[in-house]
Amino acid sequence: MTRCNSCGATYPKDDGTHPDYFHACPDQIIDTHAVCDEKGNVTTPATFKPVANPRNENLQPKPEKPGEYVMVSEGSGVTEVE
Repeated sequence: MTRCNSCGATYPKDDGTHPDYFHACPDQIIDTHAVCDEKGNVTTPATFKPVANPRNENLQPKPEKPGEYVMVSEGSGVTEVE
């Protein structure tokens, strides 16, 4: 598994078994989770924060070499996790 250092998402590492997956961070992530009472009613709503330096593994044409492609944004990188 791979963990995105920008948003904290985990996803399969690129080992050839998931070749069509390209991670892209969401615009926002949860900062504080919602709090619910014993009946499941939300007493305190969740709060969100923007993702600083988002990662986007989708490909775009390389400006100086139109036949080649590069990742849109590496963000803060990734960490391999088990």
